[in-house]
Amino acid sequence: MNRFLSFWPLAAMLAAGAACAADDNGTTLRLSSGIERLSNDTPDWRDTEAGLTFQLGPRRVLDLSAGETRRFGLHDNQFAASYSLPLSSALTATLDGNVSSTHHVLARHALGGELQFEFAPAWLLHAGARSSSYDTATVNQALLMLERYTGAFSWSAGWRPTRAFGTTANGFELRGGYYYGDRNAVTLILAAGKEAASVPGGVVLTDVRSIALTGRHWLDRHWGLTYGAGHTSQGDLYSRNGINLGVQYAF
Repeated sequence: MNRFLSFWPLAAMLAAGAACAADDNGTTLRLSSGIERLSNDTPDWRDTEAGLTFQLGPRRVLDLSAGETRRFGLHDNQFAASYSLPLSSALTATLDGNVSSTHHVLARHALGGELQFEFAPAWLLHAGARSSSYDTATVNQALLMLERYTGAFSWSAGWRPTRAFGTTANGFELRGGYYYGDRNAVTLILAAGKEAASVPGGVVLTDVRSIALTGRHWLDRHWGLTYGAGHTSQGDLYSRNGINLGVQYAF
């Protein structure tokens, strides 16, 4: 599953791998926590999430999560859900949404969808769209990504156009992944372009440069760890350095 990302926070980058880690083990419970330190002397960002992933069948996955976020001294909650199902032997669809009853910096609500198409052996095409509603703006984002698997490695390149305030901005992403053991993986993510950033008082479009290393490692059949570290430069507003750690238990 390639969870659709909006603003490239480190916790969100980890969500893609964590939500898929159930594999063939039925149900997976996960807990994670992350911290990001900002360069402009504002309070650290903190994210905590608990989630359940249900493997309902081949390529059929239900993921539910609840979390809290602290940014700029403000506190938000968020509830999210996603559901993936096969439409054919080569086509998989994913629907996801999230809602925040506090929405000081997070979206009030968001809804997205993605299609994954294996058009040739080990070649995948991802296409999707997502709309996020904030108090001061609605941000619409699309996704087009090409992914290639070669042995124990994967490579992908993505384009993420964003529409807000009557302006279209473009973001680009490169990923390289290495898979070892049955369910272990480490991924390097590079992202750049213009993105919508939620700050106190509203949403603004900024230049973004980001690099992150994320991964998951299973200690045995039931227990696994997730981890990540990243750096993001958010235009002239600030830069962020963060880490995220999590634990998973597969039933």
